[in-house]
Amino acid sequence: MGCSPSDLDKHVLSNAAKTSIDYIAVAKHVSKLIPDQSTKDGYGPPFVRLAWHSCATYSEIDNSGGSNGAYMRLEFPETDPLHGGLDLARKRLEPIKQAFPFISYADLYVLCGVVAISEMGGPKVPFRPGRVDIKFNNLLIVEQKERFPIPDDSMEKMHEKFRRMGFGKKEMVALLGAHCLGRCYKDRSGFDGPWVDHPTKFTNEFFEELIENEWKASIVPETGKEQFEAYPEGEKLMMLPTDMYLLKDPETKELVEIYAKDDEKFFNDFAEAFGRLLEFGVTEIPFIIDGLLCVDKLYVEKIIHYANDKMMTNFQRIDELSDNV
Repeated sequence: MGCSPSDLDKHVLSNAAKTSIDYIAVAKHVSKLIPDQSTKDGYGPPFVRLAWHSCATYSEIDNSGGSNGAYMRLEFPETDPLHGGLDLARKRLEPIKQAFPFISYADLYVLCGVVAISEMGGPKVPFRPGRVDIKFNNLLIVEQKERFPIPDDSMEKMHEKFRRMGFGKKEMVALLGAHCLGRCYKDRSGFDGPWVDHPTKFTNEFFEELIENEWKASIVPETGKEQFEAYPEGEKLMMLPTDMYLLKDPETKELVEIYAKDDEKFFNDFAEAFGRLLEFGVTEIPFIIDGLLCVDKLYVEKIIHYANDKMMTNFQRIDELSDNV
């Protein structure tokens, strides 16, 4: 389970941490924003999507793109249909940025995804701060925009874009498992509907639905987009064309079947792939100890002492550690 807002409110960090950015306090505030009755699914799914969109322009060929720089701040991505709706997630996070002005937008956009995954019952994804906000040349943004995986890609194009980031088929399938969260909106992406019945819980349900249902091609009338639909419980679910490709390739189909049966393996593989994704293109990042984000030397020494005493495993819950320092 992730840290609930009520639990997070109880924790007070030592004065030693106050000389640096209080990332645990930032995480607490992010967690409070996730439940929201004004939206269908709250802000958990959009926060994960914001983190993904911030990172998935990376190219290992020249180490360009990725989360460093926080180009999602600029008007260009906001007006691109590919990023439709992400301006709402960014605006939702703005009060946190104002309350903690020293955290970079680049770190905040990544951290919100990490917190959201945990809060929705998913794995503990490692997070390390250190990204910076820089000004981008618009031509560079256009170039990177062409790298982003989109639902209209051919199967080979989709594989090519993930390979460019440095991912193989296993990582690609694991990352697409995040389609267990949220839904598509006609006025944003042109597609319509949720992938799963429980779009606010991080589970392996995406893979279960993908292999268990009979999917039929359909056109979204208002946009002309082709998607695949099923009605397993009388309610419409949908899959994107790129989701359906996972069943056409024997290697990716096998992974889908494995993840549908083994949620623990899916969680482990997702956390590893998503954790790598978050650091693509970032050259210098401090270290992490047991899930606690550390940049202050004295505070780090306290955490090391406590972790050694308790023999804690990597990526221990942030609230469990912070409650004892």
